[in-house]
Amino acid sequence: MNKTTKAFAVLAAATMSISIAACGGGAGNGGTAAVHSDKTANDNAECQNTVKKKGVQKVTVWAWYPSIEKVVDQYNETHDDLQVCWTNAGQGGAEYTKFNNTIKAKTGAADVVQLEYEAMPQFVAGKDKHLVDLKQFGFDKYKDDYTEGAWNGVTMNSDNGIYGVPVDLGPFVMYVRQDVFDKYKVKVPTTWDEFAQAGRDLKAAGYDGYLSDWAPNGTAVNLALFAQKDANVYKYSASAPDKVGIDFNSKGVQEVMKFWQGLVKEGLVDTTDANTTDWNTNMLAGKYACYVQASWLTGYIQGLDGSDKGNFRMYKAPVWDDSTPDVNQGGSAWAVTDQAKDTEAAYKVARELFSSKEAQQIGVTDGGLFPAWTDMLESDTFKNMTDAFLGGQKINEVTIPVAEGYKGYAFLPFQTYAYDEQMKAFSKIVKEGGSIEDNLSALDTTLDSYAKQQGFTVE
Repeated sequence: MNKTTKAFAVLAAATMSISIAACGGGAGNGGTAAVHSDKTANDNAECQNTVKKKGVQKVTVWAWYPSIEKVVDQYNETHDDLQVCWTNAGQGGAEYTKFNNTIKAKTGAADVVQLEYEAMPQFVAGKDKHLVDLKQFGFDKYKDDYTEGAWNGVTMNSDNGIYGVPVDLGPFVMYVRQDVFDKYKVKVPTTWDEFAQAGRDLKAAGYDGYLSDWAPNGTAVNLALFAQKDANVYKYSASAPDKVGIDFNSKGVQEVMKFWQGLVKEGLVDTTDANTTDWNTNMLAGKYACYVQASWLTGYIQGLDGSDKGNFRMYKAPVWDDSTPDVNQGGSAWAVTDQAKDTEAAYKVARELFSSKEAQQIGVTDGGLFPAWTDMLESDTFKNMTDAFLGGQKINEVTIPVAEGYKGYAFLPFQTYAYDEQMKAFSKIVKEGGSIEDNLSALDTTLDSYAKQQGFTVE
């Protein structure tokens, strides 16, 4: 994802609806989403794009993907049976709020909506599912067209349901100010131990910036850091939508928080919120020697005023040891809603919007998406793409193995609330130097209590 999705990662925490009640009532049997077949209901639908082929059935779509207009036009030009009627209903959390409002009103939703993987559980939890299971249309036959991690994102650990068509991912990597490391003759780290030592070496050599930044508002970043320790803090399956698991006070999470708390205490790592004016200034001025983040950060940094091309390079994220798994931060899919006027037609659009090489190329080159499509990942064109902002580097030599190695992990049906509580607890630990075990225990207790209040069984 590029900078638009980066912005959502920060803003969604304030806007995403969170309870089972918002998704259709108290925890129940997770009923199957309704299927409809009205082929004329969208005849008068208002579209943000111009639908040029008249008298053809329309399918409505909400999305904020960069360059989605070009993808929609490409689809409409090459299809005579269906036409996409596209609207930007808001980015990330704003769209989710609107979707939740249509769920309460039982009308007004688009046929197909863009959803991040971390947002999908809230729409299948509860008495009713508001995302259609695409397996009934044979979508399970397309599993090999997508990476394992992306497929896990749309199945949500369910053996018998598929709730979206994967589009993109966010391989977890490290951005390095190559000019800083070269100037002070410090080796770019490959392990977390080397990462810490690099900070000490830079400081000893006279570098007056920080090794990196630990951003208190870095919600999904921390989940990826924990996953590197095989500490997947959340458990959730669409097969059991009224049950959740929460485990922050594990050895892996404790070790990760101790590591970052220690670096802050040493004065090697800053604690400025990401995407603020101060953070932008520090990134552009070389005050952070490196930064660990999803690969779509490139689109955000290079869009900042005053950003210099050529100083940054992309490397594989540091690992703890040879067994450290590849991890991911972000990504999204097309989901068919239970309000789709013609459910099968909506499924066809969701599956086919990015199915052509032409559409995928638009998404990758114009939209800055990191693809979840295996054909694209295996293509020489994608492998050999260079990035001028990163000094002409073939960045996908770094990102492709990470995307292919990522297996997926779970998110909660009330992920926004969990993110808010995470930020509070982690800030007390890293920014304020508080007790790791006490704050993690308190976080577990808070989230367990909230889950039960919302009608979930906590495993």
